[in-house]
Amino acid sequence: MLNRRLLRVIALAVATAVLSTGCMLSRAVDRAFLGLTVRRPSFDARKTTGIFLLPITFAIDVATFPIQALLVVILGDNFPFKDTEGINQMYALNQHPQLQKLSPERRAIAMKEFERLIGSGQLDRNTTLALTDEGEWVMVKVGDEARQQMLARAQAPEAVPEAVCER
Repeated sequence: MLNRRLLRVIALAVATAVLSTGCMLSRAVDRAFLGLTVRRPSFDARKTTGIFLLPITFAIDVATFPIQALLVVILGDNFPFKDTEGINQMYALNQHPQLQKLSPERRAIAMKEFERLIGSGQLDRNTTLALTDEGEWVMVKVGDEARQQMLARAQAPEAVPEAVCER
């Protein structure tokens, strides 16, 4: 009877902690170990550690809730995490064939330059970026129609080239 009750309390605490990933410490554990709200956690192979830490961080988050609420009002929703959409896209960019052609040093320089471009505010929805063979980014402004055509091409399934036999 006592074991069943204890198991219920533990299950309820873990479920509540997992669903409360909006608080600061719970978000930190989620980002580091679990990956519920981010694409890739920092320590992918340590999910068990994250599950054990969540109830502890949840208790601390509940105890410090008034302070956290005040910080959110003053500093914004993402405090202390400074996520931007562009930085999340950098991880997908690492797998791009054009970037893979570069040497590791050039790749690191290109990624830093990409991060600088994202943070500079020079890019808008009608800006395209191209990576040269030397690892330099080229910005090109396009109109709405050209942007729509590029999006349609990017979302279309790749066409299989027809086999042509010539003698």
